[in-house]
Amino acid sequence: MEKENGGARDGKSHTSQTVRRTDRYKKRSRRKRGPRKPWHRRPLYLVFAVLVLGAAIAAGAYGLWTTGNLHLPAGSADAGADITNGNGAAVEEPVLTPEQQQVADMPLKEKIGQMIMVGFEGGGISEEITDLIQQKYIGSVVLFERNIESQAQLAGLTNALQALALQAEQPARLMIAIEQEGGKTRRMESIGPFYSEPMIGEMGELAPQVAQQQASFAARDLRQVGINTNLAPVVDVSDGWGSVMDTRSYGTDPELVAEAGTLAVRGYNGASTICSPKHFPGHGSADEDSHDGLPYVYTSRELLDQYELFPFRSVIAEGAPMIMVGHLVVPALDPSEAPATLSKTIMGDLLRRQMGFTGVIITDDLEMGAIADNWGVSEAAVLAIEAGADMVIIAHTYDEQLAAYDALLDAVRSGRISEEQVNASVLRILDMKKKYRLGLS
Repeated sequence: MEKENGGARDGKSHTSQTVRRTDRYKKRSRRKRGPRKPWHRRPLYLVFAVLVLGAAIAAGAYGLWTTGNLHLPAGSADAGADITNGNGAAVEEPVLTPEQQQVADMPLKEKIGQMIMVGFEGGGISEEITDLIQQKYIGSVVLFERNIESQAQLAGLTNALQALALQAEQPARLMIAIEQEGGKTRRMESIGPFYSEPMIGEMGELAPQVAQQQASFAARDLRQVGINTNLAPVVDVSDGWGSVMDTRSYGTDPELVAEAGTLAVRGYNGASTICSPKHFPGHGSADEDSHDGLPYVYTSRELLDQYELFPFRSVIAEGAPMIMVGHLVVPALDPSEAPATLSKTIMGDLLRRQMGFTGVIITDDLEMGAIADNWGVSEAAVLAIEAGADMVIIAHTYDEQLAAYDALLDAVRSGRISEEQVNASVLRILDMKKKYRLGLS
């Protein structure tokens, strides 16, 4: 700020300045003037008055807006951009993307259906699978040998399953999955030799050279019979001879397993087929098969990082769309000894936040002995979703599937699981379906 000028200027007194100003005024006052016009008839005054009035109105309107006292009608074009809280302060209202709005508008029963993958008996369309798809809006199906008679029959079955979903006006096509790993676990023997020679577990150092081609051929052949999802590759690091994963793993070297698994994911992605590396956080050194009991992995965190977790970091970086979590107790990761499929520490903290996985988390089959014998299927389904899984597999029993569906509905309605969490999971599932050409548009 400048200082006020109250003193002398250029050596001339204040009095002399006052006299001169007075003299000039007297000279001007001697001039003859006509009558003055009223102020409102003078153009410059009128323009100035209008500008001042306009500025005052604009300032007042802005003040009302920023204090939250000016509200837009609910149907106006800008409604929803800003809302007010209970104290009248302006807060930002989130604007939903079209995909988020689609999920928000879905009935809860349809959202729950998208979060369950089921299996069923027989090579045709049964009453049970019809009910699950059309009344429970189940969005994913897994096939086994029991469902397969021939290529022509299988193609007809998958087409009929998709037709059921279309009739039910589901928000996307079904995920139709199979476990065609290319090693010991093969649900089909007759759809092509390309990915079964050499078998997983017998590849050794050849694994990185053939993994991508094998995955590409498998995806191509599966697509021809209407299967769009393969629950593979296995990226568990085998613990050597006698390991549970010995004949299903690429090998005992974590770098080789990581390279082969990454190339397999690349092969599936290139063929627009959903794949699911498994069994997070690593089944290779488990002391038991989870089909029969609850396995423990007694490995230090340092060794887990070097071995079991190493391939999963690689497939995540490659863009794996989905990861299957195994029924494994790993005390070094979760001291509470909750199995990984029921552990928020392992699925939420480790897989999501620390490892940065943004895709779909799916559990292994909840009817396996490790879970069914200890928690029961329906309670385990709630615990798994509560802990951070997006999807659960219930592969065999119709009554268990219904019970789990109802248990998840009740858990959300009671507030045990928030609908916001359900929305986030369903959004991930539908985004994945759209990316892999299972959207309706």
